[in-house]
Amino acid sequence: MTFILFSTSNAQLVEYPLASNVSHPFISSKESRSLRSQASGPLNLPFWDDFSYSDSLTYPQENLWLFGKSVFLNNGLGIRQPSKNSVTFDGVDSLGKPYNVNDVLAKGLADKLVSLPIRMDLVDPALRNSVYISFYYQVKGHGEAPDNGDQLIFSFKNSDKKWETVYTVENSDAIQPDVFYQVIIPVADDRFYHADFQFRLQNFARLSGPYDTWNIDYVYLNSGRSPGDTSYPDRTVSSSLSSLFVDYYAMPIKHFLQNPSGNLKKPSLDLYNLRADNIQPFDYNTKANITTKIGRLPATSATITLDVAQDPLTTLNGLQFLNLVLNKIPAVSNFNPLADSIGINLSFSMATKDNVLPAQNGDYDPARYSPIDFRINDGIRSKYVLSSYYAYDDGAAEYGAGLNQSGSYLAFKFLNKSNQPDTLVNVNIYFPEFGDNTSQSLQLQVRSNLSDAASSILYQQNISVARTTKNKFVTYKLDPPVAIKGDFFIGWKQLSSASIPVGLDKNTDNGDKIYYNTNGTWVQNVSVKGSMMVRPGFGNPNLKAPTTGLETTNISEPIYPNPTTRLCYLPADAESVLVFDITGRRIDIELQQLSDSKSLSFVSPVSGLVVVRYLLKGKFYSEKIMVRAD
Repeated sequence: MTFILFSTSNAQLVEYPLASNVSHPFISSKESRSLRSQASGPLNLPFWDDFSYSDSLTYPQENLWLFGKSVFLNNGLGIRQPSKNSVTFDGVDSLGKPYNVNDVLAKGLADKLVSLPIRMDLVDPALRNSVYISFYYQVKGHGEAPDNGDQLIFSFKNSDKKWETVYTVENSDAIQPDVFYQVIIPVADDRFYHADFQFRLQNFARLSGPYDTWNIDYVYLNSGRSPGDTSYPDRTVSSSLSSLFVDYYAMPIKHFLQNPSGNLKKPSLDLYNLRADNIQPFDYNTKANITTKIGRLPATSATITLDVAQDPLTTLNGLQFLNLVLNKIPAVSNFNPLADSIGINLSFSMATKDNVLPAQNGDYDPARYSPIDFRINDGIRSKYVLSSYYAYDDGAAEYGAGLNQSGSYLAFKFLNKSNQPDTLVNVNIYFPEFGDNTSQSLQLQVRSNLSDAASSILYQQNISVARTTKNKFVTYKLDPPVAIKGDFFIGWKQLSSASIPVGLDKNTDNGDKIYYNTNGTWVQNVSVKGSMMVRPGFGNPNLKAPTTGLETTNISEPIYPNPTTRLCYLPADAESVLVFDITGRRIDIELQQLSDSKSLSFVSPVSGLVVVRYLLKGKFYSEKIMVRAD
């Protein structure tokens, strides 16, 4: 067990492993029940699982595995994994509790993942010398490094129902922590060919907490194999989609609307080709489901097709990764400027020769692989939010980070995308359960900069640390609210020496925005990788009704006449003029520049309330206009 500590003197910025039973924030109870359905065994060959069956992370499939809840199914701790999602072994049980709470130095067998019984007795004796099992393993990854000598143990259950160790990996300095290594093991003895054969993965580690991590992926057991059968007709999605909003996964909608095109960025993701000596052409499809909420009206949802059979003009080469930047993203016109919040679910799927027969110029041999469907790992989805808060994180913590010395300071920098002052009304923080869960307090701080000047502290207040599970944020209201202009910092002063980690998302890296002060000098973090799960929230502190993305700045030159019929006038310098009805539908208009104003006329007959939005001298304005029928 090795905590990850960083400081210029006594190490105080600490990276903490979290309990394994953290679940994904976007999973529904219905989907959870479906994925963890009652197992029906025993199984037949082939056995294959790459843990990529869902983007909503829960547990390994119960129709394949036993004891799956003790391991951590995730898409953030593995580095360059063969396909999206892997399972992590550590030192806590299925409830997230240490296996040994009495001895911090105790070591022993910890997490385990056991297959359901497999009918190996049905394997043709003539084929038994060609039965092999393979899997990929990684030491540490984005997790916590095992000690030298810690082990990953692989076992078979024999016909006497006893477990036999058939392969052991022992951690050493020779194993690179950012590489997935593949091993292939023969199932060579007759005593393993019985009706209740099982195999088991288990780690030997520190038992006092979620330490000493091993990541496992792509488990495959079948006949017709050889010691060199280590490549597969499978092209995969290996990583999550990166951010859609340049720096953020979520941002305040009214900040976004000040510069929509400047705040959008094409996401990227990693793809991998598991077939050696293969050059694979491919294309891909993308779409976005956009859910819009306006005030107390029911939410509306629309699906937008982005790319269809898009050719990236490159190939997936054998046993190589490719970082792909998407071709299209939702247009600004798809985001209703009247909305209080907008959720964007972006999905990606690629089309390769996975599961294509040789007769159709593919490389899928059904006699070897059927019924395996290698297309299951060819897609992924990610969620982005326009609402009232900033979020660097994607909503799921793989680790934690924090301080452990009384009197030390930590600050997390936020890039303010608004060119106008705004009001910070709350701070949302995910404090995961870890170790000492006794009552603790921090001095929450909002800073304009990290100087010693008293004016740099815009707000401070002691708060009680509310620890939660499953990536649940706790909202801390700022009283009074804080006026913010420009970039700012959210942080705290440590009031005790207790370990108080904040959730750390390893899928996104904003570690360069973390600063700490343990001896009177602020230091920029250079070693902890990830994004702290801290989300500043903006709003109108005096507004009880739902807020919208419309600017509330007073307008010196209002549109006239109001009400109108088919023609009205804007300030002469108005730019980027758009008109929407109350459902957010774009209305066609014609503009004409006059000497002292700009005329706006409606191309088609319009009746009812509309919103005119325009840019004037660097500020966006929105006005409601009543249009009467002729």
